[in-house]
Amino acid sequence: MPDNIQRNRTIARNTLFLYMRMVIVLLISLYTTRVVINALGVVDFGINNVVAGFVSMFAFLNASMSNGVQRFYNYKLGKEGEEALKKVYNTSLQIQGLIAIIVVLLLETFGLWYFNNHMVIPIERREVAWWVFQFSVLSLVIVIIQIPFSAAIMSHEKMDYFAYVSILDVLLKLGFALCISYVKTDKLFFYGCYGLGIAVLNFLLFYVYCKKRFKSIRFEYSFQKDLFKEMLSFSWWNIFGTFAYVMKGQGVNMLLNSFFGPVVNAARGVSSMIENAIRGFQSNIVVSFRPQTVQSYAQGNNMRVKNLMYSLSKLSYIMLFMVSMPVILELESILKLWLGETIPDQTISFTILTLIIMVLSGLNTPLSQVVHATGKMKIYQIGTSIVVCSILPFSWIALKMGGTPIVVYIVDLIMVIINQIVCLYLLKRIFPYSCLEYLKVVIWPCIYVTLISSIIPVTLHLIISQSIIRMIIVGVTSVGCTLLCSYYCALNNYEKELVLSFVQKIIKKK
Repeated sequence: MPDNIQRNRTIARNTLFLYMRMVIVLLISLYTTRVVINALGVVDFGINNVVAGFVSMFAFLNASMSNGVQRFYNYKLGKEGEEALKKVYNTSLQIQGLIAIIVVLLLETFGLWYFNNHMVIPIERREVAWWVFQFSVLSLVIVIIQIPFSAAIMSHEKMDYFAYVSILDVLLKLGFALCISYVKTDKLFFYGCYGLGIAVLNFLLFYVYCKKRFKSIRFEYSFQKDLFKEMLSFSWWNIFGTFAYVMKGQGVNMLLNSFFGPVVNAARGVSSMIENAIRGFQSNIVVSFRPQTVQSYAQGNNMRVKNLMYSLSKLSYIMLFMVSMPVILELESILKLWLGETIPDQTISFTILTLIIMVLSGLNTPLSQVVHATGKMKIYQIGTSIVVCSILPFSWIALKMGGTPIVVYIVDLIMVIINQIVCLYLLKRIFPYSCLEYLKVVIWPCIYVTLISSIIPVTLHLIISQSIIRMIIVGVTSVGCTLLCSYYCALNNYEKELVLSFVQKIIKKK
């Protein structure tokens, strides 16, 4: 029991560092974007976004591998100890090197073909855009090679260092943004070159830290055939699932564009920005829980894995709901404050449905984390990918029958609920737990928190006239009601200890 208490405090400590990182990175990034647009101009900023954005599409391969490498670090650390990490490190370097070669080949063939034939770029800016493309490719390759080192830091739960590097990254970007107006050479060329330099610096910071802190991070040329196949198989099914979500997101964008034009895409873009900002509150908790979930499973401690899954499910839902509820209630005021009077049509309805979908889908992440811990990915990823991808044909049918843009979100919402049921069933086939217990321990408390904590904020929203004062009152009240209701009505003693550890860490920081 004392060991679990200490491990809970580690989760709380790591969550605190990741939240500090998220808030600082978010605020600086928002300001940096504004400065860069003014410095580069709308045209060059758009060129950078379309070129670098196209290259970043291929990063889904790397994101899948990052989770896979971290999973094997944690698994081996929990089962065999520190010395076993050397094999994972060497094998991950070989796999990441292979992925880097594949990505370069794809981008320098298909990518360049698309760049030359389909990207709409002014003739006089095509040469510098080509250089931005190449800088982006090199930056992506460096990030791919960086994975064995950043994953080692995450698996050892050194979230403080990870947070410091992230903050340094955005501070350097802000510093450059403030200085770019004084650059004499082509600003867009220099911006791309500077981005590559930051990628190199980040790699060196992770590399040097790992070499100094972790004795197991030592390269030895040896080919572990079984481990190579196991890691590649795991990551392949992870890639399969990630690709399904990429296809869903891009596919819905294309459907809306083909039926309704770019104005609807603008509304979807705004709602996606709000979603991504709020989703960060959940992702930080997930990252903090992941190492101990995998290590506990490797040690055969299924009871702790189950408890972590239940706790993470509730905390994820509560965190997303707590932030989303005041945004939903005061969305019109928030949009006017942020965008002024230029708010694309459908933005409010899109955003409300997007946030509801996000809160519900947050329950799925802890299930996927347990599946990752087991390594039995095939059936689970096939099942969930089929459900996720089915959003596209059903949305197309609904739109073809005369549906409004809202219909794609209704389809998405239905499929999220179906996907949760399917995932619960598939998880039961590979990990021992009770669906009835999950309903009792997770779902009912979440419903209870939703209903009870909404009463006062909704009432205040209805009786107070629209203003910034109402927005502040509703926001503070929503957060307060959710926290109190969750603590006293939804969390068990184990989870209360986790929350108290988190609060104590914050108090000690002050």
